[in-house]
Amino acid sequence: RDGAFAWMDESLEDRAADRDRRLAEAEAGLIEAVRARHPEIEDLVVGTVGVPSQAEVVLCGRILCEGLEGRLNERSMLLEGSKTAARGARVQLNVSGCPQVAAFPGQLVAVLGRSGTTGTTFHARDFIAGLDLPPASAPVAPSCTSLLHVLVVSGPFCTRDALDYSPLRQALAHAVQSRPQVVLIIGPFVDANNRMIVNGEAILPGMSEEDEPLGFEDVYTEHVLPMLRKGILELKRVSPNSEVLIVPSLDEALSFHPMPQPPLHVGLAGCLPADSLEPLRRLGVQFLPNPAHISVNGLKISITSADALSPVLRSGLVLRPEERKIEQALRLLLQQRSLFPVLPRDPPQVSEARASALDFPEGAPPDVCIFPSASGSASGAFVDGRLFINPGPLCRPAATGTFAELYLAPPASAGAGQGLLSERARVDIKSFAEAAR
Repeated sequence: RDGAFAWMDESLEDRAADRDRRLAEAEAGLIEAVRARHPEIEDLVVGTVGVPSQAEVVLCGRILCEGLEGRLNERSMLLEGSKTAARGARVQLNVSGCPQVAAFPGQLVAVLGRSGTTGTTFHARDFIAGLDLPPASAPVAPSCTSLLHVLVVSGPFCTRDALDYSPLRQALAHAVQSRPQVVLIIGPFVDANNRMIVNGEAILPGMSEEDEPLGFEDVYTEHVLPMLRKGILELKRVSPNSEVLIVPSLDEALSFHPMPQPPLHVGLAGCLPADSLEPLRRLGVQFLPNPAHISVNGLKISITSADALSPVLRSGLVLRPEERKIEQALRLLLQQRSLFPVLPRDPPQVSEARASALDFPEGAPPDVCIFPSASGSASGAFVDGRLFINPGPLCRPAATGTFAELYLAPPASAGAGQGLLSERARVDIKSFAEAAR
């Protein structure tokens, strides 16, 4: 467990240095984004945050909120420069002259404008919300010659007041019936927010009130893991080539690692008997970290069990014009090249020394992002040619919820189009009542 809690000993200086490194690495791309938007400016001058300039310049920096508490708004917006270029200087950012603004705390941006006479305020005429998004490509792999079917199921798998895992059993039975090529199961498996877990009264269906409550370890080893093994074994019997992927959650009762989380079999090591998850491994189950960045038939997919959308929305998203808030928040994740760009961190359990795992690999936006979110409803939505899937939780606090199924046609079935993802993909959001029809 020393490894699980080591992140809490990261010094403020080390955390600041890790964040500053990311800003310094993004500056060149942000300047290129300004040049792409303003080709009419032949001699683009790059300024330094905190240094007065009456000439028009470009500044790169991080958006901060002036107040320690409260939500970001246009009057409380600060721009912080990197320690490398600006020694961490901050200026008040006036965006009233910008035709479009999309800002949140922690965002890496570029602004074009002029500073005031004292250099304490920068008056921007254009606001670049992040790195340029390359045109959506047509993901193709030589082996992609048939319909790809991905089943996505996300926890919690019980209602808030019970430990009845019937919904998980139903989801596994649906996988056996539909035989998808990929089954993605996202935690938590034993939800730390479940009231029976919080109160230490782990009573499973079939147990009487006189029975001794189970320990958390017993819930895993005697109930959850055997149910997973039984369901996956049946799936492998009818569809041997189906791949099963498991992603852990910060809400896992016995996993104390921050993000990026190690795979479940590592996160639970030391809490469960050493061979507890071995039966699943022998069935070919792949335990992924959280977040995970994978490729399936040439399709680049980023997955996390944490809600990546809500932090942007509740941080005080400044949006002008104020429309399509959820779509714009998802676009900002792509422009920031990260699933969790908000500062202060949300969720707060993040190891800054390893936070690069929260960013998209090689600075390239994925084709598909999958994460459950409490903002909006379960859905599949295209944003600038990239697909965002919110499967919803399999169980809401007091009722069963939803799951998602992704269908991707091979390029040959895309007709006269270029085989773009938006032309080939379909996302179905289902509940158990619909799945039973």
